[in-house]
Amino acid sequence: MTADTDNDLALRWKSGVVEAYNELVRRHLDPVHRYVRSRCGNDQDAADICQEVFLEVCLKIANFEPTHPFTAWLYTIARRKTIDRFRRHKPTEEFHSDLHSGTESSHPSSILEERDSARNAWEKVFRLLPETQATALWLRVQGHQSIEQIAATMDQSEANVKVLLFRARQRLAIEWRPTVTITP
Repeated sequence: MTADTDNDLALRWKSGVVEAYNELVRRHLDPVHRYVRSRCGNDQDAADICQEVFLEVCLKIANFEPTHPFTAWLYTIARRKTIDRFRRHKPTEEFHSDLHSGTESSHPSSILEERDSARNAWEKVFRLLPETQATALWLRVQGHQSIEQIAATMDQSEANVKVLLFRARQRLAIEWRPTVTITP
């Protein structure tokens, strides 16, 4: 079953094969959790939202159209559930993204340092950029989604996603340009 595409698994789940749903959850729970965590800032809210996301997948699988990528449909649900949560509740914690970096062979202090650096970087990205640009960039870099998948997830045209990514990179290049000071 691990060789099946996400769309194949979604279609099998749609026809009632529970193992297909289990495999989809196994594949996508961690990436969706990281995405939601980067948006909401804490593990408890992220876990609650992920639970809502996968419940929605169960309830709405009949609406899944195999002409679109499953991941785009899944991240659209995740994005909307995250937005819904913050319309109902104000965040109780300051925003901190939870990105995983470092290698297994790294020293624990190096791993922590890299994670803090990544968290700080994504925090800055979400502070500096408009919501749509930051989300598109996150989906591209952390979510490893194609332009087509991002367009479907964000309900944008592919051309608009390319513009969002270009402007995000342009703005970040300006903001993170190293300042050179010359001392006489």
